[in-house]
Amino acid sequence: MADGDLTLYDGLFLMNPEAVGTDLAGAINRVREILERHGAEIVSLRKWDDRRLAYPIAGQKRGLYILSLFRMAGGSIAPMERDCQLSEEVARVMVIRGDHLGEVEIEQERKAAETTQAEANLRGAGEEGEAASAANAPRDAPAEQG
Repeated sequence: MADGDLTLYDGLFLMNPEAVGTDLAGAINRVREILERHGAEIVSLRKWDDRRLAYPIAGQKRGLYILSLFRMAGGSIAPMERDCQLSEEVARVMVIRGDHLGEVEIEQERKAAETTQAEANLRGAGEEGEAASAANAPRDAPAEQG
């Protein structure tokens, strides 16, 4: 499929926190899998927010929002949305055309996604380092007072 056949879309995916748990990378990868399965060229994909919902959805009061910019053939949007409806991880999806976005906004979103990914990588490395330090600490050492 040529680039000329692809349209820019802005997608917001509300992830079910009960299904994805605290695995942010897993939630992002799940959205990536869905988009790529339908031939999307992903421009950016990042966590937007984790917040309380205005009203409960399937008994859930909180949700994780994943924001994406992607290019896809228009005929692939409906099957992709259907995949999301059938998924236990995706509670809701909203896709709109990205015609309103200029090159500056697209580049800002791409940089924001890269920054978010870099922060997630640092957090993951920090957690691994903390776990390793805790595992190597003497077990009979007194707890720090303070």
